[in-house]
Amino acid sequence: MCADKSVLYDETTLATVMRQTAASTVDVLLAELRRRPIIPPEWLSLQDAAAYTGYSEQQFSEFVRGGIAPPSILFSRNARRFKRSDVDAWCAAGGPLQFFGQE
Repeated sequence: MCADKSVLYDETTLATVMRQTAASTVDVLLAELRRRPIIPPEWLSLQDAAAYTGYSEQQFSEFVRGGIAPPSILFSRNARRFKRSDVDAWCAAGGPLQFFGQE
């Protein structure tokens, strides 16, 4: 009988530890979701647009310099913004590939 009580105690302890771990994990996830916006912003920075399209920042900068990037607005010398819907349309049209291979 004594063995049965120790097994019950161990299962209870394990259940308590699992509940505490799950609760702390949920708290961390909720804090992260509150910190980040769930809806992507309407205007993307160059870094965000590059990540959004799957290109590196350097590649996307080269697209901007080459005039093959989606339309953007220059807010200041170092603050270029891309409208997300324009980036989506650019990607749907083939991205940079729409400018190459056409003869």
